[in-house]
Amino acid sequence: MIGTVARKEIISNLVSYKFFIVILLTSVLIFTSFFIMHRDYKQRLSDYHIIKPKPNEPIAVIPPNPLSMFANGLEDAMTRSFEVSLIGIETRAGQASGNIIFSFFTSPDFLYIVRVVLSLVALLFGFDQISREKEQGTLRLMLANSIPRSKMLAGKWIGNFLSLSIPFLLVTLLGFALLNLDSDIYFSPGNLVRFVIMLAVTLIYIALFLSLGIFISTLTKKAAASIVILLFIWALFVFVIPNLGTLLARQMVDVPSVRALSEKKEQIWTREVLLRIMDGREGKETGVSRFQAIHNEMDKLEEDYRNKFNRLIGLSKNINRISPVASFIYAVTDIAGTGIGEEGHFKTEIIRYKNRAFLDIVSDKTEYSPFNYQYRSLSQILAKGTMFDIAWLVFFNIFFFALSYFSFVKYDVR
Repeated sequence: MIGTVARKEIISNLVSYKFFIVILLTSVLIFTSFFIMHRDYKQRLSDYHIIKPKPNEPIAVIPPNPLSMFANGLEDAMTRSFEVSLIGIETRAGQASGNIIFSFFTSPDFLYIVRVVLSLVALLFGFDQISREKEQGTLRLMLANSIPRSKMLAGKWIGNFLSLSIPFLLVTLLGFALLNLDSDIYFSPGNLVRFVIMLAVTLIYIALFLSLGIFISTLTKKAAASIVILLFIWALFVFVIPNLGTLLARQMVDVPSVRALSEKKEQIWTREVLLRIMDGREGKETGVSRFQAIHNEMDKLEEDYRNKFNRLIGLSKNINRISPVASFIYAVTDIAGTGIGEEGHFKTEIIRYKNRAFLDIVSDKTEYSPFNYQYRSLSQILAKGTMFDIAWLVFFNIFFFALSYFSFVKYDVR
């Protein structure tokens, strides 16, 4: 009986102009996103080959992550060039995007298309599932055939989910296959596994908004009322709460600005220069030991800043998770290797490299140990919070569907 209702929904969608317009729009947006991000990745890759350090240069830089084409995240921060010298780490621009529009607007990556557009599309598939049937009078006829409300609701959910997810997967996989035709782009087996997991999380995200749409449809008598309520909730989930959480966290955790940190470092160097002048370059400490003392003080300063910043990030993420959209962003970017957790791991490795390179510099070596960065494994990523974000999305799915069921059981079909 569930299959019968599901087939009815699929056929109804296939003959609906709304279905073709929505699928066409989604397909165009996904292919456009792949095209733009593909060109951007090629530009970054070209820049990497230009700035790639030579053996006699103590520079840390990593090639662009191919999965950043789907979830750009903090890729810009991670692909900068970090040059080590006696005075510390100098951060340079690194691999700049060739598209100036990215400086003003969010990167139109796959994550953005799903987060904003696909969530709205899922709501459009679910907002009138019950209220429209009531307005047309077909809901009473269906229930008159002794169809249990639970099976009817499940059939509607399955039919609409398949109607949306199958075309979405076909378009996405086709775009992914076209990207693989470029010989300059290589997806390792590990990247392929990560991409599959990203797609699975995306399907959970789409299902969540479909469940939300059906739930609101069971609360209203008219489809017009459903769409107004859902648009308000959608705006809260997608735009308001993720940004509001960050603002609230900044009010609760006092973190010095980057400019204040830079000024503090300049004060340390000014103090050391004045001490050298006053000592007349005489004393027990050698120049190397003075530089080492400065580096130790800088490291302590950086560590204190990083600890405060991590507390800010942790609090901000917890507040933002009120919206399932935030959990979706955190999960997908971390799996892609462009998330907050990966960026923190990368900065830790940069500091370790800086300490090794500093010893090579003071030892007057002509060649320095290269910077080899290994992305975190999937098991590490899942254990550091991504599994919670995925489970949180699943919880919202179950929660909204359960609310739909309890509301539909009491729904007046007259």
